[in-house]
Amino acid sequence: MGHSWTGTEKMAFTNPGKVPITEFWIRLWGNGTAGCGGTPAERISALVGGQVAETRENCTAYRIVLDTALAPGARGEVSFTLSIDVPVQRDRFGINGVDTYLGNALAVLAVKDENGWELPPYVAFGESYYSLAADYDVTLDHPAALQVPSTGVVAGETAAGDRLVTHLTAARVRDFSWSAGAFHHDSTVTASGVTVDAYWPNSESDSNCRDLMRYAARALDYYSTRYGAYPYPRFTIVFDEFGAAFDGMEYPNYVLASAYQGAVAHEVAHQWWFGLVGDDQYRHPWLDEAFAEYSTEEFQGNATPVHNCDWIASDERMDVSMDVYEKAGDPFYHDAVYHEGTCMLYDLEHTIGRDGMDKLLRDLVSTYEYGVIRPGDVRTLAAAVSGKDLSAFWSRWRNTAA
Repeated sequence: MGHSWTGTEKMAFTNPGKVPITEFWIRLWGNGTAGCGGTPAERISALVGGQVAETRENCTAYRIVLDTALAPGARGEVSFTLSIDVPVQRDRFGINGVDTYLGNALAVLAVKDENGWELPPYVAFGESYYSLAADYDVTLDHPAALQVPSTGVVAGETAAGDRLVTHLTAARVRDFSWSAGAFHHDSTVTASGVTVDAYWPNSESDSNCRDLMRYAARALDYYSTRYGAYPYPRFTIVFDEFGAAFDGMEYPNYVLASAYQGAVAHEVAHQWWFGLVGDDQYRHPWLDEAFAEYSTEEFQGNATPVHNCDWIASDERMDVSMDVYEKAGDPFYHDAVYHEGTCMLYDLEHTIGRDGMDKLLRDLVSTYEYGVIRPGDVRTLAAAVSGKDLSAFWSRWRNTAA
């Protein structure tokens, strides 16, 4: 149950530019693992308002040509039927045992920036995701025996026989994801008033998951104090084990996490670094992962990095894309982005002082929340906060690319 879903998705958007829009791209990330082979995991049909003109990147990108050009400042919409058959795989989008995880399952608008349309391929480790903040209104019709932890808040529920219709809303988030399973559930409220909902399967320890739920609440309060308030009323965390695939995965208001403190603290930190302060996770993976891992280590009371700060290869760099890391391998990705990235941020704190680092982090959040940062934004703000020329610092950390 909860393995297949079919419904209507509607996308409404405004043309922010100075010329009419005639086409755009959408992403269906659920097709990332298997691509177009056989029957794709996610399919769109019955499109209203446009035509599907092209597919790209193993059926994770679809070009939509509008029936009518959208004038500057005008608002338009398209709708379509979205069919989802979740594959059996221990992953962020997959059936893990009897539980179903629908990470990045809904179609989202692709981003067009200074580099043109950003249509990177799916990556098996790390992320390719890049999306802008939007408002979501989602209705899930599901068996009443299943819980559906998700992004956003529950706006209402209606029982219909052995089924339950759950209405969810989420304002100013980058995507919407959910799970389906006969989970155990508990909740707590942080000192700042955020509801933390925790879910876990039978395979996890009740007492450990409740302890980790309270640990997540403390992390939310810690990061809120240091970076700026968590602006949403609810945070949802689902504990499970995903084998070698990953220890956790971040989504706005909602995360998947292995049931131990390091994974929980890291995924909670992503609510700021990616959730609030967005980035192109394929082109600049260090922008959210290094900040999230540094945040984790500081929250856990470490005054210095817990990882070795020596590069594992002479040509290894932090400022390259997931394309380079996929070819180099997962160990190089983790060393450069997580380990060296954390070491770099500790070194930056040492270089500009604790007060300077606190100001930099808060300024990044207040300036770019609900938006997108680029490496140059971090460097510019760091120089402004410190009053120093930090070019040698960035060079030393092999992090100079735009």
